[in-house]
Amino acid sequence: MPLRHTRPLLLVALLASLLMLATAGRAAADTGTVSLNQSAYTVHEDQGTLSITIERTGDLSVAEHVGYGVKQQDAQNGIDFDAVPNTYITMSPGQSTYTFQVPIIDRGIDATPVHALAYLYSSWPDAIGTTNSLVTILHDDPLAVRNPVDPLGVGAVAGGNPLAGAKLFVDPRSAAAQAAAHASGKKRALLNDIAQEPGAHRIWMWNIGSNAEGKVAHWLESTQLKQPGTTVMMSSYNLVHGKCGSTATPAVAARYHNYMQQMAAGVGDYHVIYFLEFDSLITSPCLTRAQLAIRESELRDAVSLLEADPHVVVYLDGGAADAIPARRQAALLRASGVAQAQGFFLNSTHFDWTSREIHYGQQISHLLGGAHFVVNTGENGRGPLVPRDRVHHGNEVLCNPAGRGLGPLTVNQDVVQPTTYAGLDGLLWFSNPGGSGGQCVKGAPPTGTFWPAYAETLARNWVDTVSGPRFRLLRVR
Repeated sequence: MPLRHTRPLLLVALLASLLMLATAGRAAADTGTVSLNQSAYTVHEDQGTLSITIERTGDLSVAEHVGYGVKQQDAQNGIDFDAVPNTYITMSPGQSTYTFQVPIIDRGIDATPVHALAYLYSSWPDAIGTTNSLVTILHDDPLAVRNPVDPLGVGAVAGGNPLAGAKLFVDPRSAAAQAAAHASGKKRALLNDIAQEPGAHRIWMWNIGSNAEGKVAHWLESTQLKQPGTTVMMSSYNLVHGKCGSTATPAVAARYHNYMQQMAAGVGDYHVIYFLEFDSLITSPCLTRAQLAIRESELRDAVSLLEADPHVVVYLDGGAADAIPARRQAALLRASGVAQAQGFFLNSTHFDWTSREIHYGQQISHLLGGAHFVVNTGENGRGPLVPRDRVHHGNEVLCNPAGRGLGPLTVNQDVVQPTTYAGLDGLLWFSNPGGSGGQCVKGAPPTGTFWPAYAETLARNWVDTVSGPRFRLLRVR
């Protein structure tokens, strides 16, 4: 082709290339982003709502399509805030921002903060910038004022019993409930006898890990999501931990103080009956004088921290009638801060007769000037299994004794009923019947593991009356 014909074509091609480059450059310059306006948000629980803004940049001459939502993390939808479902909106040409509201629910509590997540999930024609932002909800209302006479808010307190009238939480996901769900026929019915009654949530210092405060608060919050307005039974078994004196050291005492500080902060305004440290005092004979002083100091400190919460009722380990004489047990309780607690609990790891434990409790109560008590009746309906050789094996078999049964409850439709016995606040199953005492017999799982076969035996042998030796038990006047 002659040169004179190619020049116009080359010029046209060059102009077209320059136009394409210019258009591409202008398009790149006009491409924008859609983002949440903050990388994180903080809101007080009494604030009512949280405003979150979506911002767009770039060419505003066209409409923008974007999807957003807010979902729960450790904050609970319907308790701490109302979740925002996936929502797709159109921003009009010229519109640079869009603001939506997140309803925040005022719990009226002083507890650990909880979190939700605001997010963007789609945009067109612009790209998504900041897609996720953490929302921190501060539970920073002042703690309620404690009513020492009625800490659980049940109203008229019969005979100084703060538990009477409290509706207790029943865990639908307890080990007994899960075992019942996988059983059938008679076995299922027997397991449901345990699963349908209130139990105590066990807290372990050794395996709760970091942020005990947050984990406890989150768990208590979940109980209120399932059963609003209920009182939760909690227990701890940290200070013995399988070895009597191993935790009675200054180092563990310091660790325990930090742990109990977090526990008390996590409990906050929730309504809790706290059985503080199973076996912590019944095992005192194996402690040296120095170790016992540390143990008593640990318990006094824990009582002080927990009783600072407005709706917590604390009971200390009062042992069992077949273990330590009443006068000695009263002295141990006095040194461990029982005067600052509601009282003491009995029979938590034993199987002693209900009548004997009530009598023992009334003896201790008299020595302490009227302290109240609770008796665990989760496994004592048929009393203890007495070994043939009591000299070498003690007054009762404590590891999965055969033939035992559930004992009586002062609970009706999950509500604690007044008792007719002076000083007795309740007969409760706070040891969670059905848990193994150890691998001491064939087929038994490790200590604390729920054992359906053993639980079925306990339910089959349930004695729902106060039974045992006859004593002159004091009655409520």
